[in-house]
Amino acid sequence: MNIADIHCHIMPYVDDGAVTFDEFTRLLESEVAQGAAVICCTPHLRRGMFETPDDEIRRQFQRMKDYADQQYAGHVSLFLSREYHYDALFQQKLADGTVIPLGRSKTVLTEFSSAHSEDFIVSGVRNVINHGFRPLIAHAERYTSLRNSKTAVERLIDEGALIQMNAGSILGREGFERSHYCRKQLKRGLVHVVASDAHDTETRPVELNSAYKLITKKCGQEAAEKLLQVNPLSILQNT
Repeated sequence: MNIADIHCHIMPYVDDGAVTFDEFTRLLESEVAQGAAVICCTPHLRRGMFETPDDEIRRQFQRMKDYADQQYAGHVSLFLSREYHYDALFQQKLADGTVIPLGRSKTVLTEFSSAHSEDFIVSGVRNVINHGFRPLIAHAERYTSLRNSKTAVERLIDEGALIQMNAGSILGREGFERSHYCRKQLKRGLVHVVASDAHDTETRPVELNSAYKLITKKCGQEAAEKLLQVNPLSILQNT
């Protein structure tokens, strides 16, 4: 199916995602079985919670990439980036020019808090752009201020942001309200990327194939291909 999953936490030992190497292998197997041909690992960076240094992230990633290259040669390619929580630590890395963007692009996966206001998120988007990067808003369906506004997503897009939503949320794993919101934005054409945001094999698994089928049913195959294949791959390749 050639899906490009550009938001996931399948790397072990670095955040609240995969705990062991064995869990990583099972998550990777699930990704490939569901059609993922390109995977961008995005370990969290969040002050006071997930502060694994970039050097350690890169060291662990190389181990995972070596395994994937050996076990799935020619079938899957791994990239490395991070999911950056919009806080003082991320802002310092923006200023220092030390963020790890998605693939060859200048796009960064940017996470906000569910408590952040619409104006705060807009301000954050502007700051990221002013530093020469483009924010891909991680799991936009989680932010209360966006769900409560009829125009917030359009406003963020007008500011230059891209919008990502989680496969599990679309499928209803996080409740009806978020699922309804996701599907509404999908039908309005206000979502650029759907990704797994997979953390484990039980509570937050890879659900790419099910999301692809549902989006195809609700919005058509062309939309599903754009959200899970064309757009995320275009971001990674900076095209």
